[in-house]
Amino acid sequence: MKVLLIDDHPLFIEGIRGVLLKLAEGIVIEDAGSCEEALAMTATDDDVDLVLLDLNLPGMSGLDGLQLLRHQLPASPIVLLSASEDRNKILHAIELGAKGYIPKSSASDIIISALQLVLSGGVYLPMAVLETINSTQAKTSNAEGQTLTLRQVDVLSLLAEGLSNKAIANRLNMAENTVRVHVSAILRFLDVTNRTEAGVAASRMGLLSESES
Repeated sequence: MKVLLIDDHPLFIEGIRGVLLKLAEGIVIEDAGSCEEALAMTATDDDVDLVLLDLNLPGMSGLDGLQLLRHQLPASPIVLLSASEDRNKILHAIELGAKGYIPKSSASDIIISALQLVLSGGVYLPMAVLETINSTQAKTSNAEGQTLTLRQVDVLSLLAEGLSNKAIANRLNMAENTVRVHVSAILRFLDVTNRTEAGVAASRMGLLSESES
């Protein structure tokens, strides 16, 4: 088994190597300090069974790298192994195809169990992230049974803050046209005709946190 570890912290790389050796016999661990380096490596050798990706990297962001790596290594599961606790980034990465998120602070046995789950075809998320998803999904149904996606909830939160489509696109690292499509879907979901009404309706439904409402 070959694992590609993408991280720019030498001490962490050294430490996680010892943990990963417990994952399988004869495991080969290669590392790259950036997405650019990883993409260059896999361009000439795509024999990779598992990719572990940090979100906060120099140069190309982990999210951008995730999309390119998924294109370059379509059969290789990619797991976020990161200190980032940014809920939006984590959920966006899952939407983009990441097979899990493991906090760097996790105990070694949890890391191994999570990776075994992913390698068997599952998706791993810590309980704290799962609770956030379940709590959000419970709120995001209207009278017709329609639901908002997690990404649309993110767009709605920024829309309620008064951000323009362009500003939302920049904040969430999305195309402006994609934001426009999400906003239209949100207006239909809330049965309103403009952004101001959307903020009021969303607050009434409990879709916004207290600070946003």
